Order: sequence, then structure tokens, then C-alpha cells
Amino acid sequence: MEEYEIVPPHYVVSSKMIIDLWEKLGKPQNPFSNSGRKVLDFIIEVWKELYPNDYENWLAIRSDYKKSELSIEEQVRKETGRSLASYPMFVYKVMKVVFPNFDPAERKNCMRMAKLYPIFRFANKL
Repeated sequence: MEEYEIVPPHYVVSSKMIIDLWEKLGKPQNPFSNSGRKVLDFIIEVWKELYPNDYENWLAIRSDYKKSELSIEEQVRKETGRSLASYPMFVYKVMKVVFPNFDPAERKNCMRMAKLYPIFRFANKL
């Protein structure tokens, strides 16, 4: 006999609200159009509401990373990489569902997202 975890009602409702908004706005295919930005703004707000501790931790981690970031010259000399942008797991997973043909990890998309949404920006300088 398989056991299934019960999904909390507020998760179900918020998922439905995201999909309803996406459909109402014409099913935008990426978060860069006006309607796509509205959907992504809503996704971010849902994340903040459902996971307030994750949101606070996200801000703290992002701040710590930016404070300890090496200069570009030091990164090249030490052959280290750097994170230009990063996404909270909830936001990333929902983006992959809502915008299935959009790759948020692709460099050009990542750069654009970091410019449009400072919350995703990890690097001090893009």
C-alpha cells in the first residue's frame, strides 16, 4: 500500500492562482514580456508569503555572498567561478512549469533576470 503526502490547502490554492493568472494573461512563454513579468512577480510574492523564513534566509545568503565576492581580477587569477544570479528553488521550479521552453539558467537569460529582478542578482557587478 502506497502512502501519499497530503498537500496543504494553501499550496493547492496558490498553485491554482498562479496557473489562473498565467492563463488569464494569455499563457506568456517567458518572464520578459509584460504579461510574463506579472506572472513572475506573482510567483515571487507567493514564495515570500508561503516561505517567509526561506525568503529571509535568501536575502541573508545573497548579502553574505555579495560581501565576500572576489574582484573579477582575483577570480580570474584564482580560476574561480562566480554566480551572476541564482533563484530560490520554489521560484525556479514554478518558472520551469509555467514557462516550459524558457531556460532560466542560460547565461543571457540569467543576466537579463539579474538586471530585471535584483532579488536574483548575486554578483556585485554583471
